[in-house]
Amino acid sequence: MHVLGCYIDIALIIDCSGSIRMTNQLGEDNWQYVIDFAVDLVNSINVGGDETHVAAVSFGTQILFLPIISLHDC
Repeated sequence: MHVLGCYIDIALIIDCSGSIRMTNQLGEDNWQYVIDFAVDLVNSINVGGDETHVAAVSFGTQILFLPIISLHDC
């Protein structure tokens, strides 16, 4: 959804600790659900220099760089 004149900044704070990395009851890695959610969220909004800005930070047992989006001319 796009509302004219309404710009927002979104910060995704992503837990990548061991409890998230564990498999769930179906035997699937929960980490993939977290990443899929973040990607789906970013893909569902208008992201750009003059539109919504998105940042992603992860925390856990190690430092990770998560290149979820690529912005040009921001």
